Amino acid sequence: MFKSLRLKLLFYFFIINIIVLFVYGAFIYNTAKKGVLNTTDTQLKMVSIDVIPDFKKDGYENASSIAKELIEEFSIEPLFVKIIYYDKKNKKIEHQTLSSKIHGWLFDIPLNEIGHLGSIYYFDKGAYRTSSMLIFEKDDTKVFIQLSMQKDIDSPYLKQLFFGLIIATPILLIIFLIIANLLINRTLSPVKDVIKSVKSISANNLSSRVNTDNIPSEIEELVATFNKLLHNLEDSFNKITDFSNNASHELKTPLTVIRGEIEVALKQDREPNEYKEVLKDILQESISIQKMIEQLFFLAKKDSTEINSNFSELYLDEVVTDSVMQIKKFALTKNIDVEIKKIIPSTIYANETLLKIAINNLLRNAVIYSPRDSHVYISLSEDDKEYLLTIEDNGYGIQEEDLPFIFERFYRADKVRSRKDGGTGLGLAIVKMILDIHNYTIQIRSDKNRGTIVNIKIAKN
Repeated sequence: MFKSLRLKLLFYFFIINIIVLFVYGAFIYNTAKKGVLNTTDTQLKMVSIDVIPDFKKDGYENASSIAKELIEEFSIEPLFVKIIYYDKKNKKIEHQTLSSKIHGWLFDIPLNEIGHLGSIYYFDKGAYRTSSMLIFEKDDTKVFIQLSMQKDIDSPYLKQLFFGLIIATPILLIIFLIIANLLINRTLSPVKDVIKSVKSISANNLSSRVNTDNIPSEIEELVATFNKLLHNLEDSFNKITDFSNNASHELKTPLTVIRGEIEVALKQDREPNEYKEVLKDILQESISIQKMIEQLFFLAKKDSTEINSNFSELYLDEVVTDSVMQIKKFALTKNIDVEIKKIIPSTIYANETLLKIAINNLLRNAVIYSPRDSHVYISLSEDDKEYLLTIEDNGYGIQEEDLPFIFERFYRADKVRSRKDGGTGLGLAIVKMILDIHNYTIQIRSDKNRGTIVNIKIAKN
């Protein structure tokens, strides 16, 4: 009905207050009405008691004369009287008299002939209140006096109270609504602060977060969820930005090379062999571009939470053996022998696909940056706390000043050789990311023109 939460709360508060005020007003009015009725009953009792001395032991009293005396004495008008003489022995009315026969219906009430002296009962008869009291007892006769007078339901007090409630209820309702509006605005002020903070966040400052200080517990979880959403959005945005920047930066060189090769080839007519050489260079650059794009997509799309959910128990020795078998075909192109020096049975909890990618990248790098007719060694050993995976080559090595930067994206220690061998500068960045996801440690030792040793420490489950 209302989209505004504040209006909803005010509407519900309004309905609840109407009900409460109506019930409370009705309670007050009925209580006052009962009070007025009690006053009427008290008058009837006092009048009934007052006539007791007027009764004589012999003879019957006349209801009309008694009614006249009571009206003059108490100024109660109209007042109707009925006197009943009840025969205890025969258990029937011996004699009765009415002050007004046309009002006889007011006394169509049960007679409590077995009641004790002074007992009085009250009955509602329309706008009248009728009482019946045993006031006198002589020999075998009981004397009852029954009085009837109008209920004072139209008294000035009740009228004043009724109109007071009609006037006061809307005023109280308005006051309550004003107070409720102030309280609701005050209660919702943290929500307004959160909205203000959210509006200030844009693509340029995704690192900002909604302040959780002085946030009510009812919306604290909502704010925490939104901050987590911002974190995920920032992470995704950064991946997209990195992919865009990295792709635009790295694709320039191979595309420039391809364009240059084509332009040179088209400047003059050439021999078929020359065209073949140009096409080979273009093919090599195209393969490099394809590989780079695949690796960029891998870095941009992989989510650590999704990866962790795909962890399972696996045999590390089998993963290593499979990786070696895969890389051997590639190593044959340079007549490099990939050899397992030592391997032990080992069981770990990891993502098998990613772990193979990491090991394959390390083995591929060892082959790429090793001279022809050389060797690459891999071994798997253990101690009490961890497994140690070692990859060793006797290749070109890495200079000491380059070692701190080799895990950065697109960093190449030997830029000329990396470009020539098809390197993208992303392989070790992917390896580091995969190992970080698994909480594995990697250490690289290298000597220029002597070789490189890579150690991966894997904690035992």
